[in-house]
Amino acid sequence: MRPITADDFLSVDSKGQLVKRSGGTILLRGVNLGGWLIQESWMCPVNGRDKFWANLDSLEELRTRGFSERQVQALFDSYQDNWLTEHDLDIMAAAGCNCLRVPFWYRNFMKNESGDWLTDAHDDNPGFKRLDWIVEQAGKRGMYSILDMHGCPGGQCKAHCCGTWGRNELYTNELCREVMKDLWMAIAKRYRGNPAVAAYDIMNEPQNNDDYAAYPPNNWDANDEYSWRLTNRVYREMIRAIRAVDPEHTITVEAIWNITNLPDPRAEGWSNMMYQLHLYDNTEDFRKLVQEMAALCAGYGVAAYVGEFWNLDGIELCEAHGVHWSLWSYKSGKPAKNSAWIHKDCEIADTTCDSYEEILRKWGPTLRTENGFACNDHIIDGVKRAAGL
Repeated sequence: MRPITADDFLSVDSKGQLVKRSGGTILLRGVNLGGWLIQESWMCPVNGRDKFWANLDSLEELRTRGFSERQVQALFDSYQDNWLTEHDLDIMAAAGCNCLRVPFWYRNFMKNESGDWLTDAHDDNPGFKRLDWIVEQAGKRGMYSILDMHGCPGGQCKAHCCGTWGRNELYTNELCREVMKDLWMAIAKRYRGNPAVAAYDIMNEPQNNDDYAAYPPNNWDANDEYSWRLTNRVYREMIRAIRAVDPEHTITVEAIWNITNLPDPRAEGWSNMMYQLHLYDNTEDFRKLVQEMAALCAGYGVAAYVGEFWNLDGIELCEAHGVHWSLWSYKSGKPAKNSAWIHKDCEIADTTCDSYEEILRKWGPTLRTENGFACNDHIIDGVKRAAGL
């Protein structure tokens, strides 16, 4: 595929279609880069019980053991350097991907929930270096990037996928929301006008609290009206902040697990929007939810996007309704294959007891796809079929 140019800058028209600046519509088809910039213990080569160990636990464990800030950063730099390389981007482009959803969290950029940056200059910041790299290298290969804040300060849900677990404090902590605004404004300012960025994904899976009933407070039901008042308040604050520095890029907001949890954008004064669901459902439920989503989004004049799913039947259903999609996830690995999700049986780095040198080895070149740590072939095969390859 040819590189993305200024003529390929995307926006949402009045019919809810993504259109290029030069004219013509596009359907985004792609994969998630899960596990790269924010580790999830169930799918990444790191210790920790599923649902009860998050990326923050690894950071805190290493620091408690006396690892220096420089050592901790070096370990995660090695992991991120090797988990995803240009070789992987070549595979995804050759499969027909035109879009990559890029999960990240605030700790890629910041030292803490108080919003202290890892570096004084953003050009030297590890988080911006990673985003700069993926936006540039994916764009060269004709693939857009959707920048997904997978983990927000304080946690936007109880689930471990946001980098913390059992908290969900974003909605009740004003400082966390201010720090989140600072980060989104810095991101929007940096990528303003960049055509290789398809959209800003404000926060992943808000109110995904179902598995944490025993961990109050803030354990709201995802479909409870009160929880969605809180969630939509965060969306309003972040959209206002982003639009203050970048009026052009598409913004996507997520409604798990019901598209009607999101407000009518016309009543909010929102424009150039893409509404999103994550659908981990059987084929029949997927069909129903996609139909409902497509109809509602068409009425609202917003684009429709299934940001995460793994049922390959869902590809055809999305395509039939003009819904953009990205499969979860390109790559995963864990010892003892215990799930259809896990493709690679590998060593884990145990942050509770492994030495610095041992973690560095386990998070080194052995993780590279080109060295045998294979990507999830069934995910790539699904994209190929959709692209007619």
